[in-house]
Amino acid sequence: MNRVFTPGTVFLFLCLSLSLCFASARAADVDPAITLLGSDEPVYLGDSIIIELESIGIEEAVDIQPLLQEAQLLRETLGTRIMVVNEQVVEMKSRRMELLPQREGRIVFGPLRADSSRGEVRSNSIIIDVNAPLEADWQPDSDDLQMSLTVRMGNGTPLIQLQNAESSSAAGIQPHVGQHIIADIELRHRFPIADERLSIPRFEGFDILEQYVERRTIDAQDEQTSWRLTAWRYHLFAQRSGAVQLPPVGWAGTVIRSRTQRAEFDRQTPAVSLQIAPAADDAHWWLPATDVELSDSWSRDPRELTAGDEILRTVTLSARDVLASHLPDIVPPESRALTTTPINQSRSQQLIGDHIVATAEFEFRMIAQSPIPVFLDTVRVPWYDTRSNESREAIIPARRINVGLPERADLLASLALEGHWYDRLLLQLQGNRSMQSLPWGGLLGVMAALACWVWLQEWRHARRERRRQSQDLKSTVLPEL
Repeated sequence: MNRVFTPGTVFLFLCLSLSLCFASARAADVDPAITLLGSDEPVYLGDSIIIELESIGIEEAVDIQPLLQEAQLLRETLGTRIMVVNEQVVEMKSRRMELLPQREGRIVFGPLRADSSRGEVRSNSIIIDVNAPLEADWQPDSDDLQMSLTVRMGNGTPLIQLQNAESSSAAGIQPHVGQHIIADIELRHRFPIADERLSIPRFEGFDILEQYVERRTIDAQDEQTSWRLTAWRYHLFAQRSGAVQLPPVGWAGTVIRSRTQRAEFDRQTPAVSLQIAPAADDAHWWLPATDVELSDSWSRDPRELTAGDEILRTVTLSARDVLASHLPDIVPPESRALTTTPINQSRSQQLIGDHIVATAEFEFRMIAQSPIPVFLDTVRVPWYDTRSNESREAIIPARRINVGLPERADLLASLALEGHWYDRLLLQLQGNRSMQSLPWGGLLGVMAALACWVWLQEWRHARRERRRQSQDLKSTVLPEL
C-alpha cells in the first residue's frame, strides 16, 4: 500500500521536528550545578547534622565520598523533582543525608565534583564547628523548661499567677458565682522532649468552654531566643460559691539536648484555691454579665390584628460573657383576650476574642380572641452588671394593641360554626339594607316612651288593687261593743 504525503503533512512534520530540536537546544542551555544545603551553626560531638545535595544537569550520580572522610552516614533519602530555571523546565535530583561528625574541631564538607556535558562541575562547601560534648550529668533548669498557670477575670484582672514553683494571688478580688473567668496554661521548652506526659486540671466545679487545647507553636522572644510553646485556654464559670480547689499542672518526660545529653524531669505547679463570691441579689435567675440586650419582633404588624387572627412573636435575649445555657427562659405575661403559646426556642454562642456572646430566641404563637384593646405587659430580665457591680434589668416595654373586628366573611363563618341563634339574628339584621336605612334613633325613642307608658299603667293598676284590698279588709272587721 503506497502512502501519499500531502504538503500539509510534511509541513507539520517539519514544525514538530524543529520544535523538538529547539527544546533540546534550550535544555542544553541550562548550566549544570551542584549545591550543598545545610546549617553552619556549631554542634556538639555526638549530634548529627543534615546536609542536602541538589544537582542539575548532572547525568551520573554525584560522588559523596568527600563528605564521609570525617563523618558517618546515618541515613539518606533520594528524590527527583521538576523545576523551572531561567524559564526552562529542568529535572533536579536531591539527596538528603544525616551525618554524624567523628571528631571535634572545624570540619569542612565539600566541595563535591562531577562531570557534565560542559566539563567538570564543583559544588560549594559547608563549614561546621564541632564542640566537645557537654557534661553528662546535665539537668534542665528554668532556662530550659518553664511552666505557668494564669487565672484572670474576663476583663483581664489577674486572680492567680503560677510561674514554675512560685505562685501569687490577688488579695480581695473574688469573682461571683457564674462570672466569666479565663484560665491559661503554658508549657515552654527549648529542646525536644520524648515520652512527654501531661496532667491538666479538669476544673471540677466549673462550667467550661475550651478555646484551644494543647496548641503547639514556636514562641520567638528575639532573633536568638525561641521556645517551643504548648498552650491551653479555658473559659470558666463557677457553679457554686466558696473555696474551689485547682489541682496542679503536671509535666514529665525526657529532655533531649543532644545525643549524649538527655535528662528525665517531672515537675508540677502547686495546688491553689480560688474563692468564689455568692450571688449579689436574690433575683429569680442569677445572670452575671457585662452587657444584656432584650428585644422582640413580629411576623407582621400587630396593629393590624383582628379578632381570630394569629401572629408570631419572637423574643431575643443576648448577653455578653455568659454561656448560652446560662440564659433564663422567657415567658411573656398573660394578656386578656390574647392567648400565648410557646412553640420554639433556640440557643447559640459565639467566641469573639476573649469574650463570649450568647443568644437565645423564644418564639410564641399569639391568637386574638376578641375585638377589644389588648395590653401586653412588660417583659423583664434581671441581670448583674459585672463591670459596675450593680443589679440591672433589661426590659421590653409594655404596649397596647387595638384588636379590630374581623371581615364580614370571616365573622359569618365563625358564627355559622360557633355562634348562637341571637348572634346570627343580629348579624342578619345588620346586613339587611332596608333595616339599615330605618331611623333607629327615633324608633328607639318611641319604644322607650311606649315602655314607660306601659310601666305607668301597670303601676296605677297595682295601686288600685292595693287600695281595694285594704277597703275589703276593713269591712270584715266586727264593730266594738
